[in-house]
Amino acid sequence: MIWSAVWTTLVLGAFVVLFLIGRRLWRSFKALTAEAGRSAEVMGRLNQLVADLDEQQARHGFGPHLAATEEQREHWRTTRAENVAARAERLRVRRRRTLDRWRAIGMPL
Repeated sequence: MIWSAVWTTLVLGAFVVLFLIGRRLWRSFKALTAEAGRSAEVMGRLNQLVADLDEQQARHGFGPHLAATEEQREHWRTTRAENVAARAERLRVRRRRTLDRWRAIGMPL
């Protein structure tokens, strides 16, 4: 008599566990299909943007400007040098602020 109660409890417990696992798998599957739908939408938009960029490249030609004059090239070099200098200055300022914060909390440097 006691063994039948034990086995009944074990079988019912197993069914409950199987039900909970199945429910979790079903919910995960539904979430996965919803995410796959959203990713398909994003891929569609991305494909459209890539097609637009390809069209613009064909129209305007984003390739290298091989026939540029020396004045244009010098202007580009100057602009690039200014950008590099500005980036280096931002890096120095950021590092200085970081060191100041570390010194403010008592970190030895």
